[in-house]
Amino acid sequence: MSTLVKIQDKNGTPIDETNALPVSLSGSLTQDITFQDAAVVAADGTVFTVAGYKTLTVSILRTATSGTIAFTGRGGNGADIPLMGVNLTTLTTAISTTGTGELWQFDITGLTSVFMDITVMVAGAGSITVKGRAVA
Repeated sequence: MSTLVKIQDKNGTPIDETNALPVSLSGSLTQDITFQDAAVVAADGTVFTVAGYKTLTVSILRTATSGTIAFTGRGGNGADIPLMGVNLTTLTTAISTTGTGELWQFDITGLTSVFMDITVMVAGAGSITVKGRAVA
């Protein structure tokens, strides 16, 4: 046997499908970023302004036979600092990678900006694409 519970607001007005509270549910705020788009030379790439975002997930794809991607964050003083990420496949941590087909995740809380710096790359050896999704 079930009991019907009647919900009322602070004034005693019943809350039901005809008199609902002003509530809305939605997913997390996200933003997609292309840090490097088929880059063929070493470069800092797009700088992402963190604002209120807290987590960043980055995918790395390459046709290049060589190249190092350094993960870099910028704090309130404007200094570029290596950013530790977690490889979501292996759960290893690093501040850079030479891999491909990887997903990395970063805590970007409190940073002012983030970028993915291609520090080493042999010209004519292919390209590197680095894309991310920030979640508030």
